[in-house]
Amino acid sequence: MKIVHIADLHLGKSINELSMEEDQEYILKQILDIIKKESADTVVIAGDIYDRSIPPVSAISLFDWFLTEVKKEKCSIFCVGGNHDSGQRLDFGKTIFDKQNIFIEGKFSGNIRVIEMEDAYGKICFHMLPFFKPLQVRAYNPKLKIGDASDAMKEVLRQHEVNQNVRNILITHQFVTGTDSMECSDSEMEICVGGADQISYRLFDAFDYVALGHLHGPQKAGRESIRYSGSPLKYSFSEEYHKKSVTVIEFFQKGKMEIHTVLLKPLHEMRTIRGEMKELLKPEVVALADPKDYIRAKLTDQEELLDPAAKLRDVYPNLMELMIEKNEKILKEDKMLSFKQKSPEDLMKSFLELLTGEKEEKRINYLKELFLEGRKNL
Repeated sequence: MKIVHIADLHLGKSINELSMEEDQEYILKQILDIIKKESADTVVIAGDIYDRSIPPVSAISLFDWFLTEVKKEKCSIFCVGGNHDSGQRLDFGKTIFDKQNIFIEGKFSGNIRVIEMEDAYGKICFHMLPFFKPLQVRAYNPKLKIGDASDAMKEVLRQHEVNQNVRNILITHQFVTGTDSMECSDSEMEICVGGADQISYRLFDAFDYVALGHLHGPQKAGRESIRYSGSPLKYSFSEEYHKKSVTVIEFFQKGKMEIHTVLLKPLHEMRTIRGEMKELLKPEVVALADPKDYIRAKLTDQEELLDPAAKLRDVYPNLMELMIEKNEKILKEDKMLSFKQKSPEDLMKSFLELLTGEKEEKRINYLKELFLEGRKNL
């Protein structure tokens, strides 16, 4: 059985008020091409189908179109809810979908749903576990002491029986960690800091493969067969250097599988440009890459600029972020002095150096004159 593993579609997402719908349709078509070329039997979607619990109608239509196209390839589909999804809404029509081999588990029900399939090597079980919080597990087990996400997962797995004589795939949307630090982007930074949401990969020894969603960077968690497919598109500039892909797993007999990734090419790249305005606007600089990329511009001009965003958008139409990098260097001898300890002259010097990065005697002398004149008028 050959499986295509994807996750974190975030359909309906906008970045800085710019809709990603066209990009998402483009990348889903690319995923469909991969499904066809790989002759996949099954598609696994490990959560965060939508970007918010009440997605726009256009996002629902896009997902409907994608499922329809996948079914034309006679693939089975397994889909679990993520933390961005509404489990109740995803579960709509699931009984009808089951009959079409489209298995959706949107809401955590206290148990792990198991779907059994067959291939040339025998039985293969898909264990479907949508995103859940510890309090949801406590609701089903009020007498147990359940603290963090790890405790909650241990309890859910303790109650779940896994037949070790067959191949088992777990599909879940949780923050599973390996022995190395995990690569997080801005959208997951909250779960990466602290540790209360972290779940050790060692809890999943009973499963041959664990299809994860949650982290946007494709990566393993502990062992090669516990993997985040990552998001198919870059959704923040912290993902600028991600190599987006889909994960393809081919299962043979128990204990034997092959895993590889297929790179995705977005409609628009996401990249950062940095320099003075006049340099970034030069035709030879603009021509270095596609000017229609999603751009974060960091301007290093020290003088004030008139409407820099409009000027940049003339050549970079998909400008998403604009940052003005003033020289924020402060004199070493000033670092230990509080503002209260500084004289008016010191404050003027520090202010001008912070603003311009240079010691401008003319401006300092001019400010001195204004200061002295002001004192006379007191």
